Formats: sequence, structure tokens, C-alpha cells
Amino acid sequence: MEQVNKILEQKAVRITPMRQLLLEYFLQNNGAFGLMELENAFPKSDRITMYRTLKTFEEKGLIHGINNGASEIKYALCREHCSPIHHIDQHPHFQCEQCRQITCINSQVIPKMELPKGYVQKEMTMMIKGVCPNCQG
Repeated sequence: MEQVNKILEQKAVRITPMRQLLLEYFLQNNGAFGLMELENAFPKSDRITMYRTLKTFEEKGLIHGINNGASEIKYALCREHCSPIHHIDQHPHFQCEQCRQITCINSQVIPKMELPKGYVQKEMTMMIKGVCPNCQG
């Protein structure tokens, strides 16, 4: 819990039991999680409070949203260099076609794209689909 509180303090996020609970869950479980998955993990928690906590974490650069275009938005931990102003999510994501789990591929960086004059980039995502190691064999 000490690590959780330290991270929350570094990101200027007020410490509450829900924030501690969710951040600890993200730290202990590698992957991306949607609101429904988190609700199932914490059935006694209030849905609205959980949703607001996810939005606060996203605004503060603790997590980033991943939209696979087909289902609910999933959230995964950011790297340390993300901040509320510079929320950097320049890595691809991998979605397993069997278990549907989404994983950040932090070892790779999406290359910078030169857009035609007049275009302003707001976001760039890359989703790779296939079969994860857990579902193979």
C-alpha cells in the first residue's frame, strides 16, 4: 500500500480507499481492464465512484484508455513519464482473439507520422490482433 500511496501523491491524486484499491489492482495485474471487469473484481464497489476514479486516473496520467472499436474502453497503466499535460501512449496494443485480453506492448514505439499540412494530430493508436502466449497450445 505504501507504493500505491507514493504514486498517488506523485501524480497529485487525493488518496481515497477506491483510488488505492484500483491502483493496487492495476499494479498487481498486468493488462488492460474495462469498467465491467473491474466491477466483477470488486462487486461491492459503487460503479459511479469506480468510473470517476478511472477518469481521474486518466486525467492525471496514471492510466490510458484503449478503444478497440468494438467493445467498452479498457484501461492500462501508463509509464512513469505520462503527465496530465503530456499523456503519451505511443505504443501498440495487442488483443487476443481468444481470451479478448488487451496488452500494452511497451517495448515498441509507434513511429511519428508526418501529416499533410493543416492536419492536427490528437491521438494515434495501433491495435494488433492475434493469439496471446496463454491461449497458444
